[in-house]
This record gives sequence, C-alpha cells and structure tokens, in this order.
Amino acid sequence: MSIFSCLLWACEPVTESVDNNDIALIQALDLSLLPDQQWAFADGVLQLSFCRDRINDALMAEADELRRWRVIGEVTAFPARRHEGLALLAEFQQQYDVILWQQSGTVSSQFYRLVVPQGQQRNASIFNALASVGRDRRICFSAVDQGGSN
Repeated sequence: MSIFSCLLWACEPVTESVDNNDIALIQALDLSLLPDQQWAFADGVLQLSFCRDRINDALMAEADELRRWRVIGEVTAFPARRHEGLALLAEFQQQYDVILWQQSGTVSSQFYRLVVPQGQQRNASIFNALASVGRDRRICFSAVDQGGSN
C-alpha cells in the first residue's frame, strides 16, 4: 500500500509557491484589453502547449471569446477552471520574469503575447522568453511566431 501511495504522489503535479501579488497581476492583466497606457507587447507571439491536458483545457478560448470576456471585465465571465491556467502563468512570471497575456487557445496549445511595461518593448525579447519558459518541464511544445503581432 505504501508503494502504491508513493507512486501516486510521484504522479501529482508539483506546484510552486506563488506570491499573491504575482497571481493578482496575472489575473488583472488577463481581464484587461491590452496594450494600454501602462502595458505594451513585445514583438512576436509565443505558442505553448502544456503537458497536462487539464491546463490546456482550462486556457482554451478563441480570440473573440477572450476579447468579449475582457470587454465585460468581470471574472465570472471566464470559465470556472481558468484560474488553474492563470496560476501556472503566475508561476512563470515569478520564476522566469515573463508576463504572458493570452491571445487565443485551443485544446492543444495557446498563443501568448509577451507583456512589458510601456516603453520597454525594444528591451523585451520573445526569444528570451521562449528560451526560459520553453524549457520548463510543464511545457511539451513551444514555438515563436514573429509575424503574429496583430
């Protein structure tokens, strides 16, 4: 029985301790229509596929859906499990100093813009974000789309 318990424990996802400020920032940005006066986008779009289907499912949303939810500006407009995906994005912000804003998402992958304070777009690199986040053990696929800056 103890061996079985150890095997189950090993299969559980490891969650990092995330600062409440990081979670609050990611949640606030997720509700925002960006870019705005405070935040800008770096060039390019980062495509990520999480190794856990549950996270991919929690972040599934078409661009039009995300835009509509953000216009409403109410957290209850978003799907109930979205907080799980946002918690992982907050971990990325804490661990890699990378703020990702979701542009769209399917059941298999999502597209993100790299968010930086206004005026710092030239200093931000989507390739540096890919190099750090793309190596995370929770990511099964990552790519950059330089042309996807619409």
